[in-house]
Amino acid sequence: MKHTAVLLAALLLLIIAPTRVDAQWEVVLKDQTRRDLNAVFFVDREAGWVVGDGGIIHATLTSGEDWFAQNAKVNVSLSDVYFRDHNEGWIVASGARILHSVDGGDSWREVYRVPARTGSNQGEAPELYSVTFSNRKKGWVVGTDGRILHTEDGGQVWTPQTSGTKEELVHLRFVSDKRGWIVGGGGTILFTDDGGSTWGRQRSDTTEHLYHIEVRGKERAWAVGDNGTILRTNDAGVTWERVAIGVKQTLLNIAFADDKLGWIVGWNGIILRTGDGGKSWVEQVSGTRVNLYGLAVRKDGFFSRTTQAWVVGAEGMVLRYRTR
Repeated sequence: MKHTAVLLAALLLLIIAPTRVDAQWEVVLKDQTRRDLNAVFFVDREAGWVVGDGGIIHATLTSGEDWFAQNAKVNVSLSDVYFRDHNEGWIVASGARILHSVDGGDSWREVYRVPARTGSNQGEAPELYSVTFSNRKKGWVVGTDGRILHTEDGGQVWTPQTSGTKEELVHLRFVSDKRGWIVGGGGTILFTDDGGSTWGRQRSDTTEHLYHIEVRGKERAWAVGDNGTILRTNDAGVTWERVAIGVKQTLLNIAFADDKLGWIVGWNGIILRTGDGGKSWVEQVSGTRVNLYGLAVRKDGFFSRTTQAWVVGAEGMVLRYRTR
């Protein structure tokens, strides 16, 4: 009788349990050249781009089910990609170049290059790492030597902004035309609330190299970096606190689908997932040991339970994860 009651209770739980199932990470593309893929960007749940070493660009219009190659017309490393809509996109490439497309990536042209210093060797040449736009006209790019470039006219003219540091600046994120953050070497976190006219350094309480920042709203942000570093703030960076986790791998990218659900990726195939807004993180099985560099997350509408995440990394790897 007791055994029957237990079975009935178990069946009842199965009947009333939520139907949402978390799928596994799956390989949806492996570039034949096996060169590193460095960044991924989706403008909506179907249209996305991945970029990598050797000028590699792959695009999809089917949520990653099918991919087709595009030609950047440069045989160099592509560090970051950003699309404002289905047509207009930007890439930053080695050699401190900015590339621009107005036809969905079918063609690209170089619109800006940071001039190398006279007498500098290759190791000292300037580089650019991250690009973003807050609207059609206003955009920013960051790179070595504390470099911040800004455009007010949709990328026709790029002018320097004063960062106040010579640290390497790796990634930036703006939540409006005025408010943005930059992270980089030596635990650097820079903040502006006036569109970059002035940048102030926030106290991170770490000297670890920071590689990526994610922002939700005007107050909440997270940054990740070397030795398993995860920082978070709930007051727009007035205070940053370190989130304790049990890994020491370098963490390279972080993205959230909503205020609760997010992922982090990094070296040796590590993928961390949170369901509580970044207070705690659990490791997921990625199925790979290659370094993972780029991450993009899309949620299908405000009330939808379906979320898709894409990760790119070494050896031409593209992974996808779907929740339903």
